[in-house]
Amino acid sequence: MFPVRCRTGRGSPSIGAADPPDARAIVRNPLVRGCCRATLAALIACAAGVITADPAASFGVAEETDPTRPRPADRVTTSASREPDAINYDRDIRPILSDRCFKCHGPDAATRQAGLRLDERESVTEARDGRTAVLPGRAEDSELWRRIASDDPAEVMPPPDSNKRPLSPSERELIRRWIEAGAEYTPHWSFVPPQRPTVPEVENEDWCVTPVDRFILARLEAEGATPSPEADRATLIRRLFLDLTGLPPTPEEVEAFETDERPDAYERQVDHLLNEEPYRTRHAERLALPWLDAARYADTCGIHMDAGRQMWAWRDWVLTALKENAPFDRFLTEQLAGDLIPNATDAQKIASGFNRNHVTTDEGGAIAEEYLVEYAVDRAATTGAVFLGLTLGCARCHEHKFDPISQEEFFSFYAFFNSIEEPGLYSQLPDPNRAFEPFMLVPTEAQNRDRAELKDRLDKARADLNLSSPEEAALLETFLARTSEELGVAWTPARVIEAKSTGGATLTVQPDGSVLASGENPKQDDFVITLGFDEADSRVLLLEALRDPSLPTGDIGRAFNGNAVLTGVEAEAISVRDRSERKPVRFVWAWADHEQPDGDYRVVNLLNTEDDLGWAVDAHRRDENRVALLLAEEAFGFDGGTELVVRLEHRSIYDEHTLGRVRLTPGRIRDAALARLPVAVGGWYVVGPFPVDDREKAFDAAFGPETDAILDLKRNFGAGNQYWRFEPTFLDERPNVLPDGVNVSYVARRVYNPACRAFDLSLGSDDGLRVLLDGAEVFANRVERGVAPDQDRVLLHLRPGEHVLTMTIVNTGGPAGFYYRAIPNPDELSGLLVGALLPQSALDAGLRSRVAEAWKTAFSPEYRRRREQITELEKRSAELEAAIPRTMIMQELPAPRETFVLTRGQYDKPDRNRPVSRGVPAALGKMPDGAPLNRLGLAQWLTSAENPLVARVTVNRYWEMFFGTGLVRTSDDFGHQGEWPSHPELLDYLAVEFRESGWDVRRLVRLIVTSSVYRQGSRAREDLREKDPDNRLLSYYPPRRLPAEGVRDLALYVSGLLVEKLGGPSVKPYQPEGLWQEIAMPQSNTREYVRGAGEDLWRRSLYTYWKRAAPPPSLLTLDAPTRESCVIRRASTNTPLQALVTWNDEQFVEAARVLAQRTLAEPGDDEHRLARLYRRCTGRSPDADERASLSEALSYFRRRYAADTDAAAALVEIGESPTLTGVEPAELAAWTMIANAVLNLHATLTQG
Repeated sequence: MFPVRCRTGRGSPSIGAADPPDARAIVRNPLVRGCCRATLAALIACAAGVITADPAASFGVAEETDPTRPRPADRVTTSASREPDAINYDRDIRPILSDRCFKCHGPDAATRQAGLRLDERESVTEARDGRTAVLPGRAEDSELWRRIASDDPAEVMPPPDSNKRPLSPSERELIRRWIEAGAEYTPHWSFVPPQRPTVPEVENEDWCVTPVDRFILARLEAEGATPSPEADRATLIRRLFLDLTGLPPTPEEVEAFETDERPDAYERQVDHLLNEEPYRTRHAERLALPWLDAARYADTCGIHMDAGRQMWAWRDWVLTALKENAPFDRFLTEQLAGDLIPNATDAQKIASGFNRNHVTTDEGGAIAEEYLVEYAVDRAATTGAVFLGLTLGCARCHEHKFDPISQEEFFSFYAFFNSIEEPGLYSQLPDPNRAFEPFMLVPTEAQNRDRAELKDRLDKARADLNLSSPEEAALLETFLARTSEELGVAWTPARVIEAKSTGGATLTVQPDGSVLASGENPKQDDFVITLGFDEADSRVLLLEALRDPSLPTGDIGRAFNGNAVLTGVEAEAISVRDRSERKPVRFVWAWADHEQPDGDYRVVNLLNTEDDLGWAVDAHRRDENRVALLLAEEAFGFDGGTELVVRLEHRSIYDEHTLGRVRLTPGRIRDAALARLPVAVGGWYVVGPFPVDDREKAFDAAFGPETDAILDLKRNFGAGNQYWRFEPTFLDERPNVLPDGVNVSYVARRVYNPACRAFDLSLGSDDGLRVLLDGAEVFANRVERGVAPDQDRVLLHLRPGEHVLTMTIVNTGGPAGFYYRAIPNPDELSGLLVGALLPQSALDAGLRSRVAEAWKTAFSPEYRRRREQITELEKRSAELEAAIPRTMIMQELPAPRETFVLTRGQYDKPDRNRPVSRGVPAALGKMPDGAPLNRLGLAQWLTSAENPLVARVTVNRYWEMFFGTGLVRTSDDFGHQGEWPSHPELLDYLAVEFRESGWDVRRLVRLIVTSSVYRQGSRAREDLREKDPDNRLLSYYPPRRLPAEGVRDLALYVSGLLVEKLGGPSVKPYQPEGLWQEIAMPQSNTREYVRGAGEDLWRRSLYTYWKRAAPPPSLLTLDAPTRESCVIRRASTNTPLQALVTWNDEQFVEAARVLAQRTLAEPGDDEHRLARLYRRCTGRSPDADERASLSEALSYFRRRYAADTDAAAALVEIGESPTLTGVEPAELAAWTMIANAVLNLHATLTQG
């Protein structure tokens, strides 16, 4: 039991928001974690307020350390895992050498000392300078023995400064005996393909039900031990239900099994749970939990913004596959390479999302290439851990220190995952339900029908859109023909005198005056093109980015996907008559027919080359030519002829994103016509929020950005490294959200004005608003309000050139936001109407059509009506598409990337002298003949009969699921650092049986749970405590606490709250307020936790929304992982916090209250109801002492709540589920406390 101490005084009057006066004493008292009879007795004392427990008392199972944690090397080969007096190198010696010696004398040549390898017999028996590490049969003459037995700090191995523990006497003795026996080396057991062993003969034949029992019993008999008797039926059925379904049996199910006298009653029950509904679905949900840990499944990306993303369709695929008992080889193959299966189905593509579950980043300034490496490393390491049980990732930076895996072999394995069509850096978007590319839509049948209907209607509406009268067509042609003439725009044919690349590309002048790039495609490149023309008064420069069949995907860029990013345009005019007469050309305004929408890729970025942001042409999504128009500050050119040297800069963070074919044309425009050109604006930037202590002074607070006349992206405004940052979620003509609280935020954008004008703006804000132009205040509104469109009208008077428009948003509390809309000027050529100024050669059919559409939108009422109809249909279609689930999948590049060994594993240090091709570690065999060198071929190798690990690793993991510890305790490491199997022959028998059964998971599960070893009682064996302290002989069933999800699911199930529904989007049940806000970036789309309602509150924990940066707190406290990386074995801890969760968490208090309501609805008296409640939670009836304790506690709580009806009323209102009417709150509160106590009993939280 635990130490207790006397206490005087009363408890606090609250549990969370409403805790009865006595409840806190019980809530804080971990005595409820001990044996049930003592718990119930202590409950009375706690209720009376006279006892508290030691805060270090245990929770659930009385076990304070991780029972699966590998033991020190001198305990690896215990009597439970090796035969007496038998020395085996792989089992007994290698673990010692691996732990203490291989770091300096192992596989890694870079750290190897004295040229000695202790992992190879040839090396240890080779003489060096008259000394030999190992002389077989002569331990005293062996240098190895002399060193490990030495007391001299200068001689002993491992050296004192190695941070390695000295060998224990027992370890030294093992090595001495091994040398004396001949120092034979044997291959590492797990690297040898398993063979079916002979099932051993045993004395107690009657005990054995399955071959599993014979292997277990043979070891027990060899140790002179016997198995434990079978557990009683109530214990056994509860154990089986919890293991197979994750939920306990009902009292009726327990009773039915207890009274079933058929000899095969247990086997029938097993088959019932595995094959019949609803148990088959529950079984799939139970098996899925550890798989989701291993696959690092979550609902957010994990890094920086920790943005939300959709992956639940992959989780549902896992559930369906497990429910249908998909063969494990297919289960593996489709997850590893479903997208590569010929004619892959949608389900197989969804399955490939297994290797998209890893964390991703959207951090501004992150380097895409670095994260592409990180993603591929994660996939390789996860595949190695999940399917091979190896720590492959340890060979990323150097040779593996312990296992025979070289750095070259790691990167050969990595190469299977290094050619996925994905960006390394993802964009920041406000939608928390997006899926990161590559992804696919997963519509329901109803959604597919709606899509088809909307498509038909849209097709017809679009076909009718351009039907126009002859009069309208004539007006359009007039507009296109006369606009350039009216504005005095004239284009000058120019000759390309010279074209060269600074990065080594070949530039060739084409007959149409364009320049085509070919040959080498450097990471960054500038094109320097010299034009010759005669005019002296040019003012504009037309840049055409043209498609060409010689370019990747036939688009306009040289990147693998056809895209390009132009980061700057510089020009200099040179007089042909006098070449010393030169004039730089400064561009002050820009327009383009299209800009990539998912980042700061606007064409005006060409006007500010300091930021290297650039104009992205979006060619990977829209296969059209692109045009850009640049306006110079003043006319350029010389009488007698001009040479214009134009430098097109490609210096973005995206390597090789250069234009492939360009054409440059200078032109003239009248000064008076510049007012017809629209104002050009850049993207929105934000800095802040800056907290303000006094809301009354917030409007007058200043933090620096309000005085900025330029938008300096490198300026630090302090207060936690505050810089201007691009915000892709901010859009014009809609309210935009800013961080809440009492604070000041600044939003700003660059404005480029071609001529003097009034610029009319419609603005809104939450709360106060200040508008600044080039650092000078032009408008202020000290107001408290919610943001809405058109709250303020501001007229700006702009001179020509660049401006910075800044809006200061002063928030006095609660939500914050702003609204921006530029009022159209009917005299301007807005949007695509600027295209009317282009020469006919630049107006291809696509652009001409879009310019015509812009004209009709502005001037044709009938067209606008049709357009509005299409817009409405498109809106409905977009809403439908947004509602369609999506999921991330794998998708190969058209050709594999070159892969090299990365020096020290660093992304930017590929060793060009060490290229690698796809392959597997030689120690594990080779790829099957004829297998493709891709992930599909890798899956074929993993599931081949020659693979030594996959079947072993998998059956060991299932064994661990049912016994708490695997036959190999280190289920996450089958390498040299792993533990020797407790029953090697049984492991191989199960592995071969599993593989030869067609990888039948359900058959394997049935084989294990129908065995006699599984059915044993769980009482610890005093007679074997010294010989087998960890129960590796399995002389009794090892009891253990339920997993985190099982604790919550059990409470929901026994109370009747659990909503059982397979699959669907992740749900958000109860959790404390504000947790996400504490750790989230202000712009994160998962900053606010919006709790679900109704059924979402009571779904199985498997479906809980998983934010990696802040996982569900109750589950995390109960040892669930964060899922930031692959987890094969959960830790098992025992902390007071766990008791606080199950006593205090709203969902557990609510479950106790609803369980109390369910109990009160039972017929009978108090004694009957208490017994029923106890049996529902624990699976058994209380004994006489427990019944007496329950009755006494109930009496106490009745008195307590009768005297404090306010506390009773507060308690029974916790949770969203309806409170039972017709029962006095004091009575329901008393039963709620009893239910809460029983839910927290050791017998409830433990399966044994």
